[in-house]
Amino acid sequence: MDFNQALQDYQSGEFTDQDVTRCAGLSERSWRELIKTGAVRTAGRRGRGQVRCCDANTFKRTALIAGLNRAGLSLAVSGQIAYLLPRDQFLYFTCDPVRSLLNSAGKRDPVTGLPPRLKLPKANWCDPDKPARANPKNDWLIEIYDGRFVGRIIGSKHAPLIYGDLRDQRTRFVLWRPFRACFDGPNETRHLEPWYVETEPRFSDADYEKHDADDDPLCRAAERAVRNPVFKTTINATLAIRMALRRYLGIEPAIPPSDIGET
Repeated sequence: MDFNQALQDYQSGEFTDQDVTRCAGLSERSWRELIKTGAVRTAGRRGRGQVRCCDANTFKRTALIAGLNRAGLSLAVSGQIAYLLPRDQFLYFTCDPVRSLLNSAGKRDPVTGLPPRLKLPKANWCDPDKPARANPKNDWLIEIYDGRFVGRIIGSKHAPLIYGDLRDQRTRFVLWRPFRACFDGPNETRHLEPWYVETEPRFSDADYEKHDADDDPLCRAAERAVRNPVFKTTINATLAIRMALRRYLGIEPAIPPSDIGET
């Protein structure tokens, strides 16, 4: 498949099971398990000759789940951490090859249906002539401090936003409501974003607790862990998504089944 054809297919907004598994690096069994737990949603097409599809946001979330899983977390916990990531829609919006390369306001080609290329692309991560690289100034990171506290960081200038913690030997994720920003400036709390109310039913019932008081023992423990972690696990969410998209666009080779690991 050539690059323009891949862009056309991406613009359709439909991704098959095979697209997801070969680009995110998950086995078919893992993909089915994520559908079963509600971490991802598909169009639910069934029957002989039918193809089950998901949308672009689900494709990108699955790439993030795969990155978390390869970092040693179970599929179930990885799915919750990714699904409940604060403001993830903005992350998925920025990781978009059509938005990065094409002028959406321009006249579409009658043959390909694509708008014209931008003279100066908004980002170079989907350039076939350049490798994908981490961007410390802008990338979204998920960090796990001392194997417990789960935080989101956007770029190098932002403090971590703790939005949950792991329990029972990292087999259970507990969401914090509201989130808590740690801790480079005055202590700050952030209330639950409205989109959380609209989450898929299986995840709206996820474990959650309130940890927003300055004297809350877990808040204090999280602050100590963020400032001086014994160990830290970092997953570059932005790079994980962009690498999966590069595989979809044919820039990077798909992950062969023999290299797909499951934790």
